[in-house]
Amino acid sequence: MDDHGISKLDMLAAAASALLKQAELSPAETARRFDAAVDAGRWRKLVPFAAVEEPAAAGESVRIGPDDVARATRRLADDGYFCLKEAFEPERIDRMRRIVEAVRADGWPAVFSFVFDDFWSIARSPRLLALLEASLGADCLQNSVIWTHWVPGARGATGWPPHVDLSGMGNKFLSIWISLSEAAIDNGCMFLIPPGDMPREVVEAIDAKADLSYASYSNLLHNVIALPVPAGSLIGWRGDVLHWGGANAGGDAPRVSFALEFRSRDVAFTKFERPMVDLGAALPPLRLRLYAIAKALRHYPKFEPIVSRFQPLAERLWEETAPPS
Repeated sequence: MDDHGISKLDMLAAAASALLKQAELSPAETARRFDAAVDAGRWRKLVPFAAVEEPAAAGESVRIGPDDVARATRRLADDGYFCLKEAFEPERIDRMRRIVEAVRADGWPAVFSFVFDDFWSIARSPRLLALLEASLGADCLQNSVIWTHWVPGARGATGWPPHVDLSGMGNKFLSIWISLSEAAIDNGCMFLIPPGDMPREVVEAIDAKADLSYASYSNLLHNVIALPVPAGSLIGWRGDVLHWGGANAGGDAPRVSFALEFRSRDVAFTKFERPMVDLGAALPPLRLRLYAIAKALRHYPKFEPIVSRFQPLAERLWEETAPPS
């Protein structure tokens, strides 16, 4: 602490925040990026092997069958999560990985991969939809909370810190996470703690960023589950499951993945989740996709501060694409 009660950590955080503010897109760059973002033709030209607002192609890219659905729903009921390895056809997963790479190479945050149809149509697969409905009930809905993760292939790079997605929803909420690359111990796989192994006081302490007793964190560490998976795997968890992306321990390959959220139709939705997406209707139009992207960019600098530089663009997209109230 200095004489004014400010810690060195606080000073470093303030300095980092100031640097990120200085790195924000200029007004001219924001305008250029906005014009590019709303231009579907430009996205098609950038990634010519991927579709934007085109009729869904026929075919099934999900490998899971009825036995997998039954196994996953049992695990979800017992432990709050499931893991299905290599649940998708490699060709589709490779294409989606290349979409993310192309988006990043053009200077966009990875979440702009959600401009493309693949990232919305994957949940419409009959086999995956069967799993969602077995978990959430018939006619379940997707919310518009999305993210694409890119954890660099460098020692010390980490995924998001421990958090829960939406507590108090029981079996009415489900997050799914799909790997577009191998997610191994050494490049930062997913970790979680089943809710039955985590007392409520621990959840409250984590939410408040408060200290834990030795007994509490010792118990938590003993119950941590690591979920290393190959590319094309599917992990799902309920809203109250504490989870996080691990640290890279020396792997040289980035960890690439994306996440979606789903809800039972018969419950109230939070403001942040809206608008909801009907899985039986047409894919969301580009305008709604950009709204979901803007919402994510406004909300998730708390987990990925580097995307703060795109806040002027996020605000412009948020204002221009907001659904009618």
